[in-house]
Amino acid sequence: MVRLVFVGLLLLTAGSSWFAESESARGVATTAFIMTVVAAKLHLVGMHFMELRHAPFALKLAFHGWIVVVWGLIVGFS
Repeated sequence: MVRLVFVGLLLLTAGSSWFAESESARGVATTAFIMTVVAAKLHLVGMHFMELRHAPFALKLAFHGWIVVVWGLIVGFS
């Protein structure tokens, strides 16, 4: 399972990098899309590589809350 998540992270990174560098990537919609991919990658890293899937609920909630707050701030200020 960890290998599949790792390959998924590589593909998400490559895809978002390609999209960010493309000529049509401009504006707030692009920033929101890229940051959504980043949030998904953070979730995968936290759950599978930082072992948060076995953590107490409060820690999972704090981790996901942090992701949502940072995503909102970056997208909101762009």
